[in-house]
Amino acid sequence: MSCPSTDRTRALDGIRGLAILWVFAFHANALLVGGTAGVPMGWGQSLAEKGMLGVQLFFVLSGFLLARPWMTAAAAGAPYPSTGHFFARRARRILPTYWLHLALLIGLILPILRGSFAVLGSEIGQTNLWLHTLLLHFLHPGSSSSLGLNMALWSLSIEAQFYLLLPVLAPLFVRNRVMIALPAALLIALLWKTYAPGLLMEWVYLNVSPSRLVFFDPVSGHAGPFPPEMMRFFLERQLPGEIIAFALGMAAANLYTRLRSGEPSRQPLRGIDQAALAFLLLATPTLIHLSFGEILTGVGWRLVGMPLFLVGCTLLVLAAALRTPLIERIFASPVLVPIGIISYSLFLWHEPVLRLVAAGRLLPDACDGAPCRIALAFGLALLLATVSYILTERRRSPRV
Repeated sequence: MSCPSTDRTRALDGIRGLAILWVFAFHANALLVGGTAGVPMGWGQSLAEKGMLGVQLFFVLSGFLLARPWMTAAAAGAPYPSTGHFFARRARRILPTYWLHLALLIGLILPILRGSFAVLGSEIGQTNLWLHTLLLHFLHPGSSSSLGLNMALWSLSIEAQFYLLLPVLAPLFVRNRVMIALPAALLIALLWKTYAPGLLMEWVYLNVSPSRLVFFDPVSGHAGPFPPEMMRFFLERQLPGEIIAFALGMAAANLYTRLRSGEPSRQPLRGIDQAALAFLLLATPTLIHLSFGEILTGVGWRLVGMPLFLVGCTLLVLAAALRTPLIERIFASPVLVPIGIISYSLFLWHEPVLRLVAAGRLLPDACDGAPCRIALAFGLALLLATVSYILTERRRSPRV
């Protein structure tokens, strides 16, 4: 979802492609297959069920790409990038595409799926409208589920919060400061995920009006009182709980700059290449056999599994940026790279398209059965994302 540097790396685009395909598979499994109903799964569906982890890969990638200018400046002894210039570039990159999507989501898809604009006249509707416009929707529980129209938007709010803090955070990861900043980020994330939900949940229920404390079911989209288990999920995934992914990306940017500052030795590059490949080979069967419930609420996953998974994602991003041969061969593919280039628009549009297909609002007689409907939704989402990319992104993206 983040903007590449001017020196565009095909393997990094390929990683974007993998991440968005995994996220699409997750939502397709939930909306068109009914993935967690207890029916025995094949390995493909089991991997799709874990596709929300693709967002973590996006977070690592954002931390890596966006912190690189600070690492380069520190290595060269030059001033850090201008904060104003950074914010202006982020706004030009993110907001036109996002606001176009939001306008169509509220102005067109909402009445199609809900039958009217009535929800916009309510307190919860107004809360969603204003906070989504400002990309602050995941700071409020009532807007965290995006009116049940596009729940994937939560991660864009986390990204926007990270952008605001990056000019302060990135200097903490330059040179040898990373040796303190990275463990501190890990500690903050683990403490937040472990204790924040218990400490904050009662306060939220006592201080937020029930009329604004509405939860939209992730599959049906139906509104109801905010359940405690989903409130815990909401609180756990605030930016302090997700900061370790961005921090690992920034630490990888530090290492990348060090390796690129001189003639890189083949030995560390080979080691990074092999470690990234080993992560792919080991993570795949592990995730297939890991339960969905463990990833959602398991203490072992929170304390050990997720940090290890994020380290693996970091190795993958670092190897792709360094263009190591094995990872380059896998990810600089003619299939993944084009999908990665339009991944931001595809990320925005894939879930609304899936919901329209699931509700029978898009070509209802075109085909029957989950595989056909998934293929239909993917084709339509890809087409819509391509149009969105051409209209709002292409002129703002460096060399494509």
